[in-house]
Amino acid sequence: MSAEQLLYAMGEIREEFVREAAPRPAALRRSWRRAAGLAACLGLALLAFRLLPSPAYTQPLGDSSPADSEIPAEGGITADSGTAADPAGSGMGAPSLTVDGVTYVISGWFEHSAECPEGFSYAGETAVSYHDEPLPYYTSPEHPEWVYIYQECYNQQTQEFYMAYVRYVEEVLRGLTLIRYQETIYVFLNDTYYLPYQTEVSPEDQARYDAVPYSSVLKELPEGFEPVGKTVFDGHDAVPTSELGSSGLPGQQVLANPAEPDILLLRNYWSGLKGPDYRVFVRYQD
Repeated sequence: MSAEQLLYAMGEIREEFVREAAPRPAALRRSWRRAAGLAACLGLALLAFRLLPSPAYTQPLGDSSPADSEIPAEGGITADSGTAADPAGSGMGAPSLTVDGVTYVISGWFEHSAECPEGFSYAGETAVSYHDEPLPYYTSPEHPEWVYIYQECYNQQTQEFYMAYVRYVEEVLRGLTLIRYQETIYVFLNDTYYLPYQTEVSPEDQARYDAVPYSSVLKELPEGFEPVGKTVFDGHDAVPTSELGSSGLPGQQVLANPAEPDILLLRNYWSGLKGPDYRVFVRYQD
């Protein structure tokens, strides 16, 4: 992986979306962060930024349970300082849970709300890493890629706790940047480097990723690529459903080349840099 690819990968984790789901400050955690800051291995730093734990966690709140949730008043929800599951093998796994054999990981955008999201209903309780007791979870047949957990969150700025419905995302979708074009889903090439850690990639898909003749980010526009429109935002942590829908980077110019149907380019302007660069997207799955 090049230094440029590393830079773009590290940029995907935004700390402001992690803080409110982080555990109560503790001396041990501060010491760990200082030690991590001294790490000499750039590869470990990359995985640290991509999979930095954003552990929202809970403790008893008496009668603060939602009215229609069927959650006992005392809930049995306790704070925990344990270690989360680690699907990517970095030693720094994010909070996760498993429902019907599918692993869900807390949203990297810390999507949460005070009210249960529309269309989701109480489905039972499940074990969640960083917790000693099962937590209530909510599902929707229209969004099988998401599960919401009702739990307590901690605001590090105000040092206050509050209850919220926190989104957990099907593991393979977490962190992916996707674009839909002509009924086909494309994924940012840089994201394909991590897919084998999160799911089983078919030999055909892996061969297509490996055959891309470009790096993840280009400074010059290759010949034959022409604008086809601008992206529209279909929401984080989701597979786009709109034409030129995207799970990130809305309002960006998309370019296609009929001679290279497995490739899309997304023109992107970075603050402080002269001119655009071009992010390379490859057809996601057969």
